[in-house]
Amino acid sequence: MTFIARLAIVVIFSFALCGLGSAQSRRTQISQHPSGIPIEAQIKERLNAWTIGLAGGLLEGAPIRLATDMARVVNDGGVMHVLPIVTRGPTENVNDLLYLKGVDAAIINSDSLEAYKSQVPQIQQRITYITSLFPSELHIFVRPEIRSLQDLIGKKVNFNTQGTAAAYSGPLIFSRLGIEVEKMFIPHPVALEQMRRGEVPASFS
Repeated sequence: MTFIARLAIVVIFSFALCGLGSAQSRRTQISQHPSGIPIEAQIKERLNAWTIGLAGGLLEGAPIRLATDMARVVNDGGVMHVLPIVTRGPTENVNDLLYLKGVDAAIINSDSLEAYKSQVPQIQQRITYITSLFPSELHIFVRPEIRSLQDLIGKKVNFNTQGTAAAYSGPLIFSRLGIEVEKMFIPHPVALEQMRRGEVPASFS
């Protein structure tokens, strides 16, 4: 049985982008440009001028792979430089975008952004939505004896590791459906093996 929930993933930019740091000149063993600005300082300024820190997600998740692909596509011979950042997951990326130094953009799940609107005052004035990337499909894998979602009431259901989209959206979906389960947060491949042995009835991925 497969249950699919489509969630839009968005890229958002912070209005408060980090300004260019002014490099202090060193007087010894540094070549000088005719302008008098040390070459090392020029390189530092050039690299930081168009470098964007993009919060992706966990190594086992799809968002970090998407961030890596984006960095590869937009790379413009040193003019534009996107740095994919491994984070605690798209759910936590809103916090990283708002407060973590070096994060200028983030890939997040749209449902987590909705949750933050009630937690962070004036969040819509602090970040801006750029575009919807793709719908994210969430599936429930169950053992043969499970015939419906209601059969999972009171049983163990794995929601992948903390920080993943499944770990955030899965419990939220079950809660809205009024289905109380024993929540687990272990890697999906491990949960599938436990399902094979009959130890876990279902895994949300």
